[in-house]
Amino acid sequence: MAIKKNVKKAIAKKAVAKKVPAKKVVKKAVVKKAPVKKVVAKKEAIVKVVKKAVPTPPARPVVITPKNGTTKQFTQGELFECILGSCGFTTKSEARKFYEGFAGLVQTSLKKGYKLVLPGLGKLQVKTSKSRIGRNPMTGAEIKIPARKKVRFTPLKALKDAVL
Repeated sequence: MAIKKNVKKAIAKKAVAKKVPAKKVVKKAVVKKAPVKKVVAKKEAIVKVVKKAVPTPPARPVVITPKNGTTKQFTQGELFECILGSCGFTTKSEARKFYEGFAGLVQTSLKKGYKLVLPGLGKLQVKTSKSRIGRNPMTGAEIKIPARKKVRFTPLKALKDAVL
Protein backbone atom coordinates (compact mmCIF):
# COMPACT_ATOMS: atom_id res chain seq x y z
CA MET A 1 0.00 0.00 0.00
CA ALA A 2 2.81 2.39 0.90
CA ILE A 3 4.50 1.81 -2.47
CA LYS A 4 1.33 2.62 -4.40
CA LYS A 5 0.91 5.87 -2.49
CA ASN A 6 4.52 6.87 -3.25
CA VAL A 7 4.02 6.15 -6.95
CA LYS A 8 0.81 8.17 -7.03
CA LYS A 9 2.56 11.09 -5.32
CA ALA A 10 5.45 10.97 -7.83
CA ILE A 11 3.01 10.96 -10.75
CA ALA A 12 1.10 13.87 -9.25
CA LYS A 13 4.36 15.85 -8.82
CA LYS A 14 5.28 15.23 -12.51
CA ALA A 15 1.82 16.31 -13.56
CA VAL A 16 2.03 19.51 -11.56
CA ALA A 17 5.52 20.27 -12.91
CA LYS A 18 4.38 19.80 -16.53
CA LYS A 19 0.93 21.27 -15.95
CA VAL A 20 -0.74 18.06 -17.22
CA PRO A 21 -3.57 16.18 -15.46
CA ALA A 22 -2.34 13.11 -13.49
CA LYS A 23 -4.56 10.69 -15.46
CA LYS A 24 -2.71 11.37 -18.74
CA VAL A 25 0.68 10.67 -17.13
CA VAL A 26 -0.61 7.31 -15.82
CA LYS A 27 -1.86 6.30 -19.30
CA LYS A 28 1.53 7.01 -20.88
CA ALA A 29 3.28 4.79 -18.33
CA VAL A 30 0.94 1.87 -19.12
CA VAL A 31 1.42 2.23 -22.90
CA LYS A 32 5.23 1.91 -22.62
CA LYS A 33 5.01 -1.53 -20.95
CA ALA A 34 2.75 -3.20 -23.59
CA PRO A 35 5.28 -3.66 -26.49
CA VAL A 36 7.62 -5.69 -24.24
CA LYS A 37 4.98 -8.42 -23.87
CA LYS A 38 4.44 -8.59 -27.66
CA VAL A 39 8.15 -9.19 -28.33
CA VAL A 40 8.18 -12.11 -25.88
CA ALA A 41 5.14 -13.61 -27.62
CA LYS A 42 6.86 -13.38 -31.04
CA LYS A 43 9.94 -15.21 -29.76
CA GLU A 44 7.75 -18.06 -28.46
CA ALA A 45 6.02 -18.35 -31.86
CA ILE A 46 9.38 -18.61 -33.66
CA VAL A 47 10.46 -21.43 -31.36
CA LYS A 48 7.24 -23.34 -32.05
CA VAL A 49 7.75 -23.11 -35.85
CA VAL A 50 11.26 -24.53 -35.58
CA LYS A 51 10.05 -27.51 -33.53
CA LYS A 52 7.35 -28.42 -36.13
CA ALA A 53 9.74 -28.40 -39.13
CA VAL A 54 11.41 -31.76 -38.36
CA PRO A 55 9.81 -34.65 -40.35
CA THR A 56 9.56 -38.07 -38.75
CA PRO A 57 9.63 -41.11 -41.04
CA PRO A 58 7.06 -43.85 -40.48
CA ALA A 59 8.06 -47.29 -39.18
CA ARG A 60 7.37 -49.00 -42.53
CA PRO A 61 7.68 -47.50 -46.03
CA VAL A 62 4.37 -46.70 -47.68
CA VAL A 63 4.07 -47.97 -51.28
CA ILE A 64 0.92 -47.21 -53.22
CA THR A 65 -0.32 -49.27 -56.16
CA PRO A 66 0.14 -47.61 -59.57
CA LYS A 67 -3.12 -46.57 -61.24
CA ASN A 68 -1.98 -47.95 -64.59
CA GLY A 69 -2.31 -51.67 -63.96
CA THR A 70 -1.11 -52.86 -67.39
CA THR A 71 2.40 -51.36 -67.31
CA LYS A 72 2.72 -51.26 -63.52
CA GLN A 73 4.63 -47.99 -63.87
CA PHE A 74 4.48 -45.11 -61.39
CA THR A 75 3.64 -41.62 -62.61
CA GLN A 76 5.62 -38.70 -61.19
CA GLY A 77 2.80 -37.83 -58.82
CA GLU A 78 2.56 -41.41 -57.56
CA LEU A 79 6.33 -41.53 -57.04
CA PHE A 80 6.20 -38.34 -54.99
CA GLU A 81 3.31 -39.81 -52.96
CA CYS A 82 5.51 -42.82 -52.14
CA ILE A 83 8.41 -40.57 -51.15
CA LEU A 84 6.01 -38.47 -49.07
CA GLY A 85 4.75 -41.53 -47.17
CA SER A 86 8.15 -43.21 -46.77
CA CYS A 87 10.32 -40.27 -45.73
CA GLY A 88 7.88 -38.45 -43.46
CA PHE A 89 7.50 -35.23 -45.45
CA THR A 90 4.36 -33.19 -44.88
CA THR A 91 3.68 -32.00 -48.45
CA LYS A 92 4.23 -33.22 -52.00
CA SER A 93 6.34 -30.15 -52.76
CA GLU A 94 8.83 -31.14 -50.04
CA ALA A 95 9.05 -34.65 -51.53
CA ARG A 96 9.55 -33.13 -55.00
CA LYS A 97 12.37 -30.87 -53.72
CA PHE A 98 14.04 -33.83 -52.05
CA TYR A 99 13.87 -35.91 -55.25
CA GLU A 100 15.15 -33.05 -57.42
CA GLY A 101 18.07 -32.51 -55.05
CA PHE A 102 18.94 -36.21 -55.01
CA ALA A 103 18.72 -36.47 -58.82
CA GLY A 104 20.99 -33.42 -59.15
CA LEU A 105 23.51 -35.01 -56.78
CA VAL A 106 23.56 -38.23 -58.83
CA GLN A 107 23.95 -36.34 -62.12
CA THR A 108 26.81 -34.11 -60.97
CA SER A 109 28.72 -36.94 -59.30
CA LEU A 110 28.46 -39.17 -62.40
CA LYS A 111 29.42 -36.25 -64.65
CA LYS A 112 32.61 -35.75 -62.63
CA GLY A 113 33.43 -39.45 -63.03
CA TYR A 114 32.68 -40.65 -59.50
CA LYS A 115 31.22 -44.06 -58.71
CA LEU A 116 28.12 -43.72 -56.61
CA VAL A 117 27.25 -46.53 -54.21
CA LEU A 118 23.66 -46.55 -53.00
CA PRO A 119 23.63 -48.69 -49.83
CA GLY A 120 21.22 -51.60 -50.10
CA LEU A 121 20.54 -50.94 -53.81
CA GLY A 122 23.60 -50.97 -56.03
CA LYS A 123 26.36 -49.03 -57.71
CA LEU A 124 26.04 -46.36 -60.41
CA GLN A 125 29.04 -45.60 -62.59
CA VAL A 126 29.97 -44.28 -66.03
CA LYS A 127 31.68 -46.76 -68.36
CA THR A 128 33.03 -46.17 -71.85
CA SER A 129 32.24 -48.64 -74.61
CA LYS A 130 34.79 -49.36 -77.36
CA SER A 131 34.17 -48.48 -80.97
CA ARG A 132 33.01 -51.47 -83.00
CA ILE A 133 31.68 -52.54 -86.33
CA GLY A 134 27.98 -53.40 -86.63
CA ARG A 135 25.65 -54.32 -89.46
CA ASN A 136 22.62 -52.56 -90.86
CA PRO A 137 19.84 -55.18 -90.53
CA MET A 138 18.02 -54.10 -93.72
CA THR A 139 20.94 -53.89 -96.15
CA GLY A 140 23.59 -55.94 -94.37
CA ALA A 141 26.15 -53.16 -94.88
CA GLU A 142 28.83 -52.71 -92.24
CA ILE A 143 28.52 -49.65 -89.98
CA LYS A 144 31.18 -48.20 -87.67
CA ILE A 145 29.67 -47.61 -84.20
CA PRO A 146 31.76 -45.00 -82.32
CA ALA A 147 32.91 -45.29 -78.69
CA ARG A 148 30.66 -43.59 -76.14
CA LYS A 149 29.94 -43.28 -72.44
CA LYS A 150 27.12 -45.21 -70.76
CA VAL A 151 25.66 -45.14 -67.28
CA ARG A 152 25.75 -48.59 -65.71
CA PHE A 153 23.82 -49.79 -62.68
CA THR A 154 25.13 -52.87 -60.90
CA PRO A 155 22.68 -54.23 -58.30
CA LEU A 156 24.02 -55.41 -54.95
CA LYS A 157 23.46 -58.94 -53.71
CA ALA A 158 20.97 -57.73 -51.07
CA LEU A 159 18.75 -56.19 -53.78
CA LYS A 160 18.96 -59.29 -55.96
CA ASP A 161 17.98 -61.54 -53.04
CA ALA A 162 15.05 -59.27 -52.11
CA VAL A 163 13.64 -58.97 -55.62
CA LEU A 164 14.50 -62.21 -57.40
